[in-house]
Amino acid sequence: MAHPQLASNVAYFRKPPRDYRIGAVLSAVLCFFPLGLIAIHYSLQVQRQFRSGNLEDSMKASNRTKFLIQTSVIIGSLLWFGGLLGIIYIANK
Repeated sequence: MAHPQLASNVAYFRKPPRDYRIGAVLSAVLCFFPLGLIAIHYSLQVQRQFRSGNLEDSMKASNRTKFLIQTSVIIGSLLWFGGLLGIIYIANK
């Protein structure tokens, strides 16, 4: 008994990868602005690449956006914490 083959014109629907747009904007505003802006750029690229049919590039842009957000949060947290420690140090002199 032969297995039926799928027709060559069958379309597969897939949800677009996450674009992390809200996280990118929040990381730009609250954490580290330069990396946040780059994250916003890649966040916009996720949808553009997906609409043009480039699933692989869309996934790369999504992963890059996530990495930039995480890096922005880490750098921003270190800067905020360092600034707070500096203010406390100067205030106690």
